[in-house]
Amino acid sequence: MKNLLRLSILILFVSVIFSGCEKIKSLADVTFEAEFSTDLPVQIQPTSLKADINGTFFETATIDPLSDTEFAKYAEKIKKIEIIEATAEVISINPSPIMLLSTNLTASATNFTSAEWSFANESLTQGKKLTLGNENNQWTNLQKILDDKAVFTVTLQGQADVDQANFTLRVKYKTKITANPL
Repeated sequence: MKNLLRLSILILFVSVIFSGCEKIKSLADVTFEAEFSTDLPVQIQPTSLKADINGTFFETATIDPLSDTEFAKYAEKIKKIEIIEATAEVISINPSPIMLLSTNLTASATNFTSAEWSFANESLTQGKKLTLGNENNQWTNLQKILDDKAVFTVTLQGQADVDQANFTLRVKYKTKITANPL
C-alpha cells in the first residue's frame, strides 16, 4: 500500500513538473503579423475569334515567405500560422472600368492543395479591393502552403469584356504568426 501511495505521489509530481515546463515554455512565444504580397501586371489580349470582343489573360508571380525578415528569423520555430485577411486590389488600370467575366485567382505550391478564388461579372476600377474569402477552406490551404516556407505561385487567369487593356492587381495575404524561439 505504501509503495502504491509513493508511486501515485511520484506520478503526480512528475506530471505537475512537465505541465509546468510546457506552460513556462509557452510564455516565450512570440507573436507577430507578416504580410505576403505580389503584383500581377495583367495584359488583356484579343482572343483568336474575330467576332469575339472579349479578351483573355494569364499572369503568374511568386511569393517567397522567407522574404519577410521576421518570418525568416523564426522560420524553424513557427508553431502556428493564421490567415487574418486575403485581398486583391487594383493599383492601376487602363481603360477603366473593365468587367471580369470569369476569373480565377490561385495560390499554389508543389505537393499542396491550392487556394482558389473565382470571380464572375466583377467590375474593376482603380482602387477596387476584392475580398478573398474562406468559403471553401482557401485559407486552410493557404496556411498549409505557408507552413512549407517555400516559394509559391500566384496565378490570375480569365476573360474580360474588353479585347485590349491592362491592369495591375496587388494580391496580399496578411497573417498572424506564433513562434517559440526556445
